[in-house]
Amino acid sequence: MEFTPPEERRVIQAGDWERQRWGWLESVRRDEGLNPMARLVAHVLVLDFANHKTMRCDPPMWEIADVIGCSEDTVKRAISQLVRARWIVRAQGVGRGISNGYGFLTRAQIVRIKGGKSAPRKGGRNAPTSGSVMGADLHRKGGKSAPPYNKDKPYKNHKGAGGAPKPPKNPMIAIEADRAVRAFRDGRADAFETLPVWVLNHVVAANLLTPEERQRAGLS
Repeated sequence: MEFTPPEERRVIQAGDWERQRWGWLESVRRDEGLNPMARLVAHVLVLDFANHKTMRCDPPMWEIADVIGCSEDTVKRAISQLVRARWIVRAQGVGRGISNGYGFLTRAQIVRIKGGKSAPRKGGRNAPTSGSVMGADLHRKGGKSAPPYNKDKPYKNHKGAGGAPKPPKNPMIAIEADRAVRAFRDGRADAFETLPVWVLNHVVAANLLTPEERQRAGLS
């Protein structure tokens, strides 16, 4: 399906989806402008219906509603909220029985990073083993554990620390941050565009960029 992304957004391409989907879910989960049902529908689209290789995602409303256990109208409202918040884009299905298709959006430019709460926790059974496995922890504070299909996702417990910046406990964060900095200095203006927030936090906290470079990159 052909998607027309809104201004300052672009559709995540199939080749990048496997690496970016956990970061996308983390960002959606932290969007305080979304209600809980919209966040839940976003997770269901990614975890239950989006093909991790081709990114094809075109479930009918009734099937999404069946997974969640709610009405189709509830799903429609949640989808509309995700579209308005510019997390997904719809392609209208044509013909009887043809479902809508959904594309997942990422920012075309970096916005200010808030806080420092997104770095993965070191060690443990859920620590990431490679750069492609880093992503969002779906455990709610004081709530029950996330379902089994989230076992490959790392926990996060990043606490701000004063003084000189310390290297990240996960070396993959430093490697990915250094790679992005080199690409940016080689002329790739979009080098930081698709990085997970914990990698961006490391770029800023470790002072890997000069103040002028941070301003040009849109990081503050």
